Parts: sequence; C-alpha cells; structure tokens
Amino acid sequence: SNVPWGVPADFDVPGFLRNSKTYFIRLQAAWDKADINDIREFTTTEMFAELKLQIQERGASPNHTDVVSIEAELMGVETQGNDYLASVKFNGMIKEADDAPAGPCAEVWNLSKPTSGSGGWLLAGIQQLS
Repeated sequence: SNVPWGVPADFDVPGFLRNSKTYFIRLQAAWDKADINDIREFTTTEMFAELKLQIQERGASPNHTDVVSIEAELMGVETQGNDYLASVKFNGMIKEADDAPAGPCAEVWNLSKPTSGSGGWLLAGIQQLS
C-alpha cells in the first residue's frame, strides 16, 4: 500500500474514507435515477455540469448499478490556493445489470474543500482506472 502524501497529523483518515465510500454509493444511486438535485449537493459546479451533461446525453434510458463491494484508499491531500484537495482511489466490484456478473471497478476521485469556512468535501473529478 502506498503511503499517502500531505495528510495532516490530525486528519481523520478512517472517517474520511467511510464518508468517501458513502459518497461513491450515493453517486451511483443518483446517477441511476438521473437525480441531478442530489448530485448537485456533493459536486463542484464544474463536476455537476459535466455529470448533468452526461445524464442528458444518456437520455431516458434506465441505468442500474449495484455496488457489490467497494474499498477506498486515501492517496494524499494537498492545498491549492484556497482549497484542500484529496485523492481517493476506489477499487471494487460493480454489477451494471441485474442479470450481469459483477465486474471490477477502479477509479480515483478528486475531492475539494475550502481551507476556510464550513464547506464540506465536494467531488471535483473522476479518473477511470479500468
């Protein structure tokens, strides 16, 4: 396992990763339902616009994602300008249809949070690894 970079000593890594996995599952559910109001709650303006566009391009076709298993690893935390940025690597198994076998999923999520104020972590980017 890689040692995360830039993680402050008082950073609650287990709590952060627990919340990250919840975000992952929540985004899959919101994506499946095309629930842009829920997606807006935990994404940056730019990420929201991208996901909204993808949902519009997808059209009314139903989507089903079953997160069979998901593991999260904090890769690192850095400060850029007025924001903290954290990168989380997800590995797991996902079923994309009821009658389909589960397949591997690997992606990195980039989360951002203002360095001051009460704003929470927001999804700022997704990199597909598989």
